[in-house]
Amino acid sequence: MNGIIHLLNQYGYIAIFISLMLELICIPIPNEALLSYVGILAFKGKMNLFLSIFFAGMGGIIGVTISYWIGYKLGAPFFRKFGHYIHMGPEKMERIAKWYGKYGKVLLIFSYFVPGIRHIASIISGIIHLPFRSFCFFSYIGVYLWVSTFVFLGFILGPEWDKYQVEIKKWLLLISILICIGLIGYFVIKANKDYLKESILLLFKSFFKRYRSFLRIKLYIVCVFIIFVSLFTFMIGLIQDFVAQEFNHFNTISRTIIFSLFNDHWRPLMNHLYTLSSWTALGIVFIFTVLIIFINNTNRWLELLFLTIIVVGSFLFSSGLRWVFHYILSSSTVSSDFPDMNAVTFVTFYGALLLMFLRHQRNYIFGGILFFVLIFILLSFSICNVYLYHINPSDLVAGYVFGAAWVTGMAFTLELFRFVSLLKNDYKTG
Repeated sequence: MNGIIHLLNQYGYIAIFISLMLELICIPIPNEALLSYVGILAFKGKMNLFLSIFFAGMGGIIGVTISYWIGYKLGAPFFRKFGHYIHMGPEKMERIAKWYGKYGKVLLIFSYFVPGIRHIASIISGIIHLPFRSFCFFSYIGVYLWVSTFVFLGFILGPEWDKYQVEIKKWLLLISILICIGLIGYFVIKANKDYLKESILLLFKSFFKRYRSFLRIKLYIVCVFIIFVSLFTFMIGLIQDFVAQEFNHFNTISRTIIFSLFNDHWRPLMNHLYTLSSWTALGIVFIFTVLIIFINNTNRWLELLFLTIIVVGSFLFSSGLRWVFHYILSSSTVSSDFPDMNAVTFVTFYGALLLMFLRHQRNYIFGGILFFVLIFILLSFSICNVYLYHINPSDLVAGYVFGAAWVTGMAFTLELFRFVSLLKNDYKTG
């Protein structure tokens, strides 16, 4: 970075131009810091603000254009020849191209604020043959928006930039990610608006006009929804306490109780209990869950799909939240294990097994016994983690709550899908 700043001081606008061009041809250069430094130089009168933005933007435009044509000329033949080995054959590339051509253009504008994404967005646009005019319009706007934001921030804050640059970059990145997620959600809803409208209408009629039909199913859906809302509310409260660093008292009391009740005589039993979280044990739980689905043979493929989403999504959900927490609070003295990943995984696998079992059996007493057995296992697992590995009790509680909220949220979604399909068949036959 010091070498780039030296070149900037020596060659001015040419250095800005070349630096932006090279980064957007996939050469990693910390250009946010460079652009903010350019803004500081403009604040001090050593460079012209608008010429700086112009040359930086032009360098970025040439960089993304070169990247686009690299993808256009080299990417498509590669995927046509070798794509089927990684499940990215011509048919799938064509579907991606249609989706990207319809929705991805708008996302190009914000992609430049996300490190790593801006380096490949142009190449992907070329690979899928996004029309060059559309690419130019949206990507050039995105480049100038990105460049202008950091140059103006450096210009406005001046010498104070060094105090705030880390926090500003964090929040700009998070805002960009949230905007991208919001846009994807909007496009997904827009693409499925007819199905969603029909489903909402059917659910409204069933719950409020034909409330006695499918009473058991509706009661189950309402119960799952209430549990999900309760867990989600608890999760938000835990996040607030985590940010405010209010877990010390809870952790101290929990550790004191555990270490006063248990000693090293319990260690062998704890080690055996801890193996319930091993990948072997979790694999067996997963197989049992799949067997329950196949044995009952009710919406088999839909349930398998949601089980896969529950398992894979739990890792993405918890990892994403951990990244956000520790990215924002990297300078704070907070736990690096919030929420505990083992706890999230544990409650996800065992919770999914319990939900599938409860869904397909009618012995409510046995189901209640299984629920309390799961609570006992979770409590024992927590004691093992605190005693053997000195994990913060608050991190374990957060892991359980986050995992349970994810599982119940997915279970609620599954039941809605299943119930809507049932209503459609009922209305067709009735």
